[in-house]
Amino acid sequence: MGCANYHARICFPTDDSVWLLRVLRISPQSLADYLIHSEYASLKFLETTNVPAPRAFDYGLASDENNNVGVSYILMEQMAGKPWNMQGPHGKRFADDKDKERVSKGLADNLIEIQRHPFSKAGSLLLGPSPSEPIVSAVASERFLVLSPSGPFDTASDYYTSFVEQNMALIADGQLFTSYPVNAYPVFSFLKSQIQALAAIPVNGAPATTEQFYIKHVDDKGDHLMMDDELNIVGIIDWQMARVVPAREAFGPSLVTAEMGDITTESRP
Repeated sequence: MGCANYHARICFPTDDSVWLLRVLRISPQSLADYLIHSEYASLKFLETTNVPAPRAFDYGLASDENNNVGVSYILMEQMAGKPWNMQGPHGKRFADDKDKERVSKGLADNLIEIQRHPFSKAGSLLLGPSPSEPIVSAVASERFLVLSPSGPFDTASDYYTSFVEQNMALIADGQLFTSYPVNAYPVFSFLKSQIQALAAIPVNGAPATTEQFYIKHVDDKGDHLMMDDELNIVGIIDWQMARVVPAREAFGPSLVTAEMGDITTESRP
């Protein structure tokens, strides 16, 4: 059982393959249905790329009267390997700089692959005409905060404005940052005032005539990377709530790529 899901393994002794049955613990049911549908569409899209995501075999929605399981679920491949936890190869207790560089290069290769598959809108994926042509639909939720469905968005400005305004509305309603709303509200107000200026900054030094967006893992803190004994990335798991986002968000620093020590450690003379 994870934070947001129940999991059950389905083992096939004939070929030793293992599937995972994932059932959401999230409510309301309409949100659970949307997230299952979107995750399935995201995984089917990733199957058309070289990103080593789990294969998705089937899904069902509780709202579907033909779903005899009775709950929203998704069936997917269980990936080989072990989660990246800063250990070195072959059981070495801690990864050294060379080991970390190997992991970073493997992650960079996957981000380069994602960069080859742009979308014209920001939002969440749903099934489209084919796995390689999913529909970009509304963003159903944020990773740690349930927001109202919004989008899809044609521009990064619209995408971030919607996110900020929903947070401001929840703060004003007493649902978010309840211990210090007077501090939190001005922060989001300032962020909103800067969106247009930040969105106008060209990517890679050259302004694009049409904005492009890319699929993004929303919980990329390291344990989503499945590693073999040589520290090769053999799988990237947990694509729940994945979304299509502006390039700066898709390829910017994350908890696994940023030098967190430089951020959290006070510099000393």
